[in-house]
Amino acid sequence: MTPAGAAPQSFILTLPDLALECGSVVRRHRAHGWWWSRAGDLPGSPARDVPTVLLVHALTGGAQAGGPGGWWEPLLGPAQALDPEKYRLLCFNNLGSFYGSSAPGLPGYPRGKKVALTSLDLARAILLALDGLGLRRVHLAAGGSLGGMVVLALAALAPDRFERIMPVATTAASSAWVVGWNHVARGILRLDPGYPHHVGRGLEVARQLAMLTYRAEPGLEQKHGPAGRAIGGYLDHHGRKLHGRFTAACYESQLDAMDLHDLRRPLPGGRTPAIARIRAAALVVDVDTDQLFTPAQSTELVRLLGGHARAVHRLTLRSPHGHDAFLLEWDQLASALARALTLPVSRHAT
Repeated sequence: MTPAGAAPQSFILTLPDLALECGSVVRRHRAHGWWWSRAGDLPGSPARDVPTVLLVHALTGGAQAGGPGGWWEPLLGPAQALDPEKYRLLCFNNLGSFYGSSAPGLPGYPRGKKVALTSLDLARAILLALDGLGLRRVHLAAGGSLGGMVVLALAALAPDRFERIMPVATTAASSAWVVGWNHVARGILRLDPGYPHHVGRGLEVARQLAMLTYRAEPGLEQKHGPAGRAIGGYLDHHGRKLHGRFTAACYESQLDAMDLHDLRRPLPGGRTPAIARIRAAALVVDVDTDQLFTPAQSTELVRLLGGHARAVHRLTLRSPHGHDAFLLEWDQLASALARALTLPVSRHAT
């Protein structure tokens, strides 16, 4: 049972203008947040003694990380890996996404083909939201896939703010493999006769393509049988589902953020790689069958993080399901979170 007065809640913050890396500006940036904590710890008046766990969602997720329908529902709740009686659980809808934050088509969001978000833009939006809540320190930031990219970007932009990070199934910089798949997805969207404002079947097929990259052959074989005859219905279902809850413009904005993710380059005005700024203790989590962000990319991420004398650890999820194991392997993820929450803080942290 959820303790009285401690139910999850959603909220909206209206924040200062946000300058994007592409040169455009989001006017009066709006952030949709989700919060779950002990009774008395509220977004308008956060308690000082509650450690914050920041969760960052993946490509088409939303701010609701826990509770019925939450993307990490089995991991969040009383007596679960992330217990709202022990931690303040916080998540924001990504900038440019569909679920309440500033996004294409909403007032204040810049227009034009040159608006391309980066993972750093998404991270800066979250930092503004943390400022708006008066939260200066984060005990742990965790997220998978694009969410993992943003976690890394957050720790690079504000190295003294994040004590621990758990990037899952992600990378320091998007590979040609990832960018290539996303290029094909965009091509599918743009073939739709309703592009750009009324994309239907194109969004469905783009999602079907993506679903195949999120899974691995052993898991699909287990689920759909030796002949694979049911796979078409499975892909059709996920395509229709996304069409019913997302837009092509928001989908492209999140693909941009993934494609342009590269923490090997310096921040504007800097000289060293952005990833060299990270001071948080890190648990890098990968999936042994991930075909999108491969274990080799996690090896490189660990090397880049560890090259600057940080406390860096690695854990591999064993799963037949590929990339989407970070949304399926609950027992292993619970163990990973328990480990991440107790990582000794890097000697560099202040």
